[in-house]
Amino acid sequence: MKAFISCKQCTDLLMDYLEGTLDTGIKQRLDEHLSACPPCLNFLRTYKTSSELTRRLRDQQVQIPRAMENRLKSFLREQVKKS
Repeated sequence: MKAFISCKQCTDLLMDYLEGTLDTGIKQRLDEHLSACPPCLNFLRTYKTSSELTRRLRDQQVQIPRAMENRLKSFLREQVKKS
């Protein structure tokens, strides 16, 4: 009997899934989960799009203005303090 993959396990496996490094059996079980779980499928699509956009930006080595970088860092520090 195949073990069920939970939504939590699904999200934990997404990077390996997208990189094609999952064991065939696990990939098949994950595909089954995704076909039956619209929220996880939507999360996969969002994750994949975010990863692709991040990769493109990294490859372009876009420089942001120093002032914007400082504002972003300040914002992120404040968010971390709140959590």
